[in-house]
Amino acid sequence: MMKNIKDITISIFAVIVFVTIITAFTNQQQKNDVVILKLMGKKLESAYVIDDGREDKVRDGLTGDEALEKFLDNGWNIKGTSVASDAGRFSVVYTLTRQK
Repeated sequence: MMKNIKDITISIFAVIVFVTIITAFTNQQQKNDVVILKLMGKKLESAYVIDDGREDKVRDGLTGDEALEKFLDNGWNIKGTSVASDAGRFSVVYTLTRQK
């Protein structure tokens, strides 16, 4: 009787470990693209797209509001905001992400 309980317990743990290992191999990490927009009022100070460790500066001749709206309309989400100060001028920095 005691041996059967021990065998059942070992079997249950073996199944749990097996399922955990299989799940770990089948789950792939989701990667995110990142955009950082720095706006001073309506002016777009800078815009960077970071993809796979590569950073590209983009402008596209847009104002800050237009750039933000363009990214939001194209499936980007605001991940966070912060305020930056440069020589007494304040800017709002938006961090946008999108899953690949």
